[in-house]
Amino acid sequence: MTAQARDILIYNKEELYMAAEPLEDYLKKTKLPHKLVAPHTACWKGYTSKWAIDNKKLFLIEWQGYILDYQNVGMEYLFPDEEIVFAKWFTGKIRIGMGDMVRYVHGGYASVHEGDMFLIFENGELVNEYIKWLTQEEIEKIEKEEYDLPF
Repeated sequence: MTAQARDILIYNKEELYMAAEPLEDYLKKTKLPHKLVAPHTACWKGYTSKWAIDNKKLFLIEWQGYILDYQNVGMEYLFPDEEIVFAKWFTGKIRIGMGDMVRYVHGGYASVHEGDMFLIFENGELVNEYIKWLTQEEIEKIEKEEYDLPF
């Protein structure tokens, strides 16, 4: 599998790249008129999105999807008459790579950075966050491919 295009999260006035797909639970429960299709191998999920955290709440602020013969559809396709959507359906963890990339993995979101920020959500509300940095020893093992990935 090709490494996947990451969605953007605006948090603390920074644009960060997520290694997560908070929209997936919503899409599994929603009957769309047409199935989303991958526009290329770096976007198997069939869409790109931009998110923001405001007042400890997660919002979907931009969305672009692909249907049928790669027809481009926007936010109105998922959420008619809404420009910004509170992600109340999302309970889970968003991982964001921090620092330099230590190992590139040509698949999914498995590339490894010097550290990871984890944002924990319940019903769209940020309830916890923490950062885990790798030790120099762990980085050296990862670079030699002798280390199990930390996530």
